[in-house]
Amino acid sequence: MSLFRYNSNHKAITALLVITVAGASFYLERRGPSTFDNGQSKRTGSVVDGRNHGRWTWYYPSGKKKIEGTFDHGKRTGTWHTFSATGDTLTEAFYSEDKLNGPYTVFGPDGHRGTATFYKDDQPVDKAQTSR
Repeated sequence: MSLFRYNSNHKAITALLVITVAGASFYLERRGPSTFDNGQSKRTGSVVDGRNHGRWTWYYPSGKKKIEGTFDHGKRTGTWHTFSATGDTLTEAFYSEDKLNGPYTVFGPDGHRGTATFYKDDQPVDKAQTSR
């Protein structure tokens, strides 16, 4: 009779621990690191119930804004802007229920308003149709 009994429960516990750590690592990596190598934030914003909510801003490594807009429980809403690396406004768009609804404006050099295309539920429409 042996004084030592082999118990394999530690294998199950170790496997569970490895799976948990791997899952957490995968989830966090999926969201990506929140800073650039220089320490500058890549994005700022709030998450409610696992969804982006409120004002969100994405940045270039230089710290200048890249994209800015508002989420309502994960859906884009209101005015959204994109910016060049030098800080000039590139586009302005209006969203409702995560769809383009209203003018989508492309800006020219030095921030001059360029062309505007009107959208309803992500589809371009004639200006005459938007006034109905």
